[in-house]
Amino acid sequence: MTVIDFGLGTHTGCVREINEDSYLALPKHGLWVIADGMGGHQAGEVASGMAVREIGRSIEQGMPLGEAIESAHRSIQNAALHGNGTVDMGSTVVAVKIDGSHYEIAWVGDSRAYLWNGRLRRLTKDHSYVQLLLDAGLISESEIPGHPARNVISQALGAGGVDKLNIKVDSVSGELGENDALLLCSDGLSGEVDDERIATILSETTGNQVRVDRLIKVALDAGGKDNVTVIVLAPEPSKTPS
Repeated sequence: MTVIDFGLGTHTGCVREINEDSYLALPKHGLWVIADGMGGHQAGEVASGMAVREIGRSIEQGMPLGEAIESAHRSIQNAALHGNGTVDMGSTVVAVKIDGSHYEIAWVGDSRAYLWNGRLRRLTKDHSYVQLLLDAGLISESEIPGHPARNVISQALGAGGVDKLNIKVDSVSGELGENDALLLCSDGLSGEVDDERIATILSETTGNQVRVDRLIKVALDAGGKDNVTVIVLAPEPSKTPS
């Protein structure tokens, strides 16, 4: 049985008054989730909290990861209709489900997942306006950090996508090797710290909680303009019998 060692942390940042990020770790069920809420007036906090709770509950009941995220989307919509939060609240989500060495990552919005094994590879593709522009060849990768619409996402739980109603959950899967680690983060990290710097920190540090703490500190040192939440997880090294 693969045992997963993980570190996690969140910080309000240097500008925001409220932390609208939420996270969940259910190692018993092989589940880790980050949700980044939006909507103002604490509604983002309501939406992201509801997202992680609903996904966790659904996974505990045996629901597949993609369906669990869809269920969270509908729950946020229903809550808004009944006056819990606001009608425009929503949340991104990135989640990983691990079964043995197999992992499945699913996401909506611009919270990200990376694979680290001596080099850093982004596993998710942002659901964002600038990503759509990039895909269409209208901007270059180097233009994204300074783009005025870089924080505009194209879909979110609760808020839906183009039709303001439905979402499309994207997913990737693979096998986790003994030297691999997965990094999940809200855009409070990826918006402040580029991939090259993230890779440098992961290469310079050992211990997943140490890595999390260092990544959050670097995001804060870079300005901390948003809430930042980070999870790093990896298989525990197998013990060689003496």
